[in-house]
Amino acid sequence: MLKITAVIIIFLSCTYIGFYYGEIFKKRSKQLNSILKSVLFLNNEVIYANTPLPEALKYISLKVEAPLNSILSAVSDKLLKGESTSVYEAFESEYKKNKSEFNLNEEDKRLVNDFLRPLGESGVYGQDKLFNLTIENMKLNCRSAEELAKKNVRMYRAIGVCIGAMISIFLI
Repeated sequence: MLKITAVIIIFLSCTYIGFYYGEIFKKRSKQLNSILKSVLFLNNEVIYANTPLPEALKYISLKVEAPLNSILSAVSDKLLKGESTSVYEAFESEYKKNKSEFNLNEEDKRLVNDFLRPLGESGVYGQDKLFNLTIENMKLNCRSAEELAKKNVRMYRAIGVCIGAMISIFLI
C-alpha cells in the first residue's frame, strides 16, 4: 500500500513539474500581449488624445492585467509626484522590485528599454515613430513567443508525464 502511494505521488509530482515548466512559456506569451496592449493604449492616449504621459499611464494601468498594471500605476505616481525625472528611471526601479513576477527574456527586456528611454522626450512626430516601431517589434516578439509556447507547453507536459510514468514503472 505504501509503495503504491509513493508511486502515485512521484507520478503526480513529475506531471506537475512538467505542467509548471510548460506554463512559464504561456505566461511569457500572455505578458508580452499585455505589454503590446498597453503600448497600443498609450499610443492612443498620447498621440491622439493628447493626454499627459503620467495621466495616460495611470489610465492604462486600469486596463491591463497584473503584474504590469501595478508597475504602470507606480511609474505614474512617481512621475506625478516628481520623484523621477524620466519614465525609464521610474520603470526600471519598479521593474526591479517586481522582477520575479515577469517571465520575459533578454530580447523582450531590451525592446521595452529601447521604447522607454526616449519616451516623452521628443515631439508628437517623434513619439509616433517610436510607438509604430515598438508596436511592430512587439508583434514579432508576441508571435515568436506564441509559437514557442505552442511547441514547448506540449513538450514539457508530455515529458513530465513520461518521466513520472517511467519512474513509477521502475519502482513497481
